[in-house]
Amino acid sequence: MSPVTPARALLLVTSGITCLATAAGALVGLILDGTLAALILGLSMGAGTALGSFFVRRRATAAYERARTAVIARGYAEGIAQYVLLIVSNYEAAVFPRTGPHGVTPEERAARRSDAYKIAAEEEVPHRVREAAADVLAALDGGDRERSVAAQTALIIAVDEHTKQRMPLPPGR
Repeated sequence: MSPVTPARALLLVTSGITCLATAAGALVGLILDGTLAALILGLSMGAGTALGSFFVRRRATAAYERARTAVIARGYAEGIAQYVLLIVSNYEAAVFPRTGPHGVTPEERAARRSDAYKIAAEEEVPHRVREAAADVLAALDGGDRERSVAAQTALIIAVDEHTKQRMPLPPGR
């Protein structure tokens, strides 16, 4: 049995409605004027309902796809914003290691710095998150612990606010 996707569910519902309309038309025609009227009324009701359901299904499927695309794009933007926070925190741990000044090699620190700058500069990163990440990276490059803590707090708030933003409804709603 095929999985019940939204498109399949809509097809099953509209097919059922078309069958019911055809049967109702035939029954009304039979009651009113006999078998010829039942045939004509049943076919016309069925054809009209089938045509209407085709247009309704097409429009509903298009709206579903627009909404699905918007949700995927929104989820990707949220994920990359969270990843920026993670990678910048990773670089911060290399700049101010808890194990002391020799806890991280210069090569590892350079690699983490390079990763942080690459990810923060991605085009898909939301603008506000990118700006906050740039502030943190500048503070970390300067070695200013207090400024980096404040900037990282601003980055956390920017990521949180971006995540909490309400997703707009797709066009046509």
